Amino acid sequence: MYDDKPPGIFRGWLVLAGLFITMAVTSGLGFYAQGVVLDALVVEQGFSVSVAGAGTGIFFATSGIAGYFAGGLLSKFDVRLVMTVGSLIGATGLALLGQVRNETQMVIVMVVFGLGFALTSLVPSSTIVTRWFVRKRSVALSIASSGLSLGGIAITPVIATIIDADSLVYWAPRLAVAFLIGMLPAVWFLIHPAPEPLGLRPDGDPPLAQGATPPAPQGVDFKTAVRSRYFILISVTFIIVMAAQVGAIQHTFKMTKDRIDIETARTTLMVLSGTSVAARILGGIVALKISVTRLTAVLLGVQAVGIAILAIGNTTFMVLLGAVILGTSMGNLLMFHPLLLADAFGIKDYPRIYGMGSLLMILGVGGGPFLVGFLRDISSYRNAFGVLTLLAITGVFFLAAAGKPPNNETATTSAELGRTIQEDVDPSRKAPRTLTPPHRIEQPTTPPNRRVAVIDRGSVMSDDTFAKTESAAKKIPLKSSE
Repeated sequence: MYDDKPPGIFRGWLVLAGLFITMAVTSGLGFYAQGVVLDALVVEQGFSVSVAGAGTGIFFATSGIAGYFAGGLLSKFDVRLVMTVGSLIGATGLALLGQVRNETQMVIVMVVFGLGFALTSLVPSSTIVTRWFVRKRSVALSIASSGLSLGGIAITPVIATIIDADSLVYWAPRLAVAFLIGMLPAVWFLIHPAPEPLGLRPDGDPPLAQGATPPAPQGVDFKTAVRSRYFILISVTFIIVMAAQVGAIQHTFKMTKDRIDIETARTTLMVLSGTSVAARILGGIVALKISVTRLTAVLLGVQAVGIAILAIGNTTFMVLLGAVILGTSMGNLLMFHPLLLADAFGIKDYPRIYGMGSLLMILGVGGGPFLVGFLRDISSYRNAFGVLTLLAITGVFFLAAAGKPPNNETATTSAELGRTIQEDVDPSRKAPRTLTPPHRIEQPTTPPNRRVAVIDRGSVMSDDTFAKTESAAKKIPLKSSE
C-alpha cells in the first residue's frame, strides 16, 4: 500500500509557505488593519468610537458566519477556488472602505469585506494544515499562522502611516490592488488542498504506492461533534477569550494614540505582533510534548495580565510591557482553538466542525470591539479594559469545565495514526486483532506448525452454548500460531 521510495522534499512545506503569505496579507490588510480603519472612520468621517467599533464588530461577525459556510464549501470544492473568490470579494470590500459616508454604507462594506476575509483566512488555512500534517500539526499550524503576526508587524504599521499622512479615501483602492497581488500568486502556485490526490501522505510519511486507494479520513461526524459537551464548553471558552483579546487588540492603537502619541501606537502594534510570532513558534513546539489544554489555561492567565497592564498603563514602558504580555498569549490562543478541535474530533468533518466553532467564536470577536467602544464612550478606556480583564479570567473556568479532549473515544490520535502507518509498512509489527487485550491472550503450548482453537475470552458463553453439536463446534474460528 505504501511506496518505500524516498519522497524528496515534502510538498507540505511549500503549502505552508503559501499559507504563511496569504495569512500575512489577510491579517495585515484585514484583521490588524481594523484598528487603523476604526481610527480613520472616527477622524475622517466623524463616526463615534462606539459606531466605528460596531463596524469592526460587523466585519468579524460576518467573517464568522461566512466561515461556517466556508467549511461546507471546502468539503465540496477545491480550496484554491474558494480562496480565489474570497480574494476578489475581500479586495472589493477593501476598496469600498474609502467611500463610506454613513452607517448604512459602513455596514454593507464591512459585510463584503468580512465575507472575503472568511474565505481566505483562518478556516481554509487551518483546514489545509490539518489535512497535510498530523503528528507535526502544532508546529505546522504555528508556522502558517505566524503569517498573521507578520502582517501586523510589516504591513499594518505601514498602512497606519500612509493613511494618517493622507487619507483612507485615497489609499483604500490602492490597498485593494495590493491585496490581490499578495493573495492570488500564493493561492494558485503554492497551495494544494490535500496530499492524497498527489499520491502523498501527511507529515511526509511514505507515499502511497501507485494505484493504491487512500485511507478514509478518521474522526467524528459533524452532528455528533457539535452536540458534545466538550465542543459546547470549548466554544463558550473561546467566545469569552476572543471578546477579551480582539476587543483589546482593535482598540490598543487608538487608546495608545490618545494617551501618548501615534508613534508609540505604531510601535505598540509592531511589538504586539512581533511577540506573538516568537510565542506562537515556541507554543507550537511545546504543544508537541505538553497538553494543549494545559497550555491554553496558562495563556488565558497571561492574557488577563497583559490586558490589565494596558488598562492602567499611562507611559510608553507600561503600554509596551502590556503589549508584550498580551502578544505572548494572543497568537497561541488563536492557534490552539483549531488544535483542540482537531485532536478531539479528527479530520473527517473538520472543516464543518471548525467552521461552526469559528461561527460561535465570532460572537466574542465581533462583540469585543463594540463592548470596548461603548464602555469608552460612556466611561473610559481604563474601565473598558478592566472589564476585558475579567472576561479573560472567566474563560479559565469554562475551559476547566470542558475537561480533556475526548480523543480516546472519538478520534484517531496522532500516535495511533503513526502506529497504523508503521504496521502497514511492516506487517510483522501488527498486534493481534481480537476483542481480548493482547497481553491477556494465553500463548499456545503446541508445536509451531500445529493448528489449535483459541476461544476469545471477550465473549461470554453459557453452558448451553458448549452443548452444541460437533458440526457447530467446527464453526469456531481457528487461529494459527504461525
